[in-house]
Amino acid sequence: MSAAGIITDMGAAVAFVDGKLKLSRLDRLPADIAERVLAVARERREELRRELDPTGLGWVTCPPEYDAEKYGDLWAAFDLADLARQYSLRIVHAGERVLTVYPPALEPELIAYAGSLLAEARTYLAAHLDKLPVLEPAEAATAIKEVMRQHKGLRFCRGDDGSRWPLYPKTWSAGQRATVQALWFAAGDALDHDNFEEIDR
Repeated sequence: MSAAGIITDMGAAVAFVDGKLKLSRLDRLPADIAERVLAVARERREELRRELDPTGLGWVTCPPEYDAEKYGDLWAAFDLADLARQYSLRIVHAGERVLTVYPPALEPELIAYAGSLLAEARTYLAAHLDKLPVLEPAEAATAIKEVMRQHKGLRFCRGDDGSRWPLYPKTWSAGQRATVQALWFAAGDALDHDNFEEIDR
């Protein structure tokens, strides 16, 4: 069962508001049940975030006026959030870097558009990193290995410094490459130290 479903079944309610996890109805529950709700929320926070705010930008609100000079980066973030909802993009941060994770089949034109919106929105998003979901290196490495299981042509080679570099299948779309590239940047050393033992060659 999903984390949100578990919390709901225990009689509480959960939502992401302004980039933060909000629990309600705890005061109506017995103390031991409320404790369990809090434990689930703590342990499965990122799962809850992905479930309740799959784009990572559910907290972005419409700018108060159409003033590109004053609110240009907020308008770009707002438009990016709308695009993310429509095309299943996910906006995350890995350290100070803000990334877009694309679905593999996304059209090249949409990838270019999303990239331009992210570039315009970067200042606004960088000022609100605490509201963006975190993409941990281990999570990014796991996601890469899952892509490798689905697409046998994806491989990684070792660079001169020992780091891994992707080798993309020739038939891959720009969206597939962009997705793996974003995950590769986020994985960093976690991917370099992985032996890929569980990947069928």
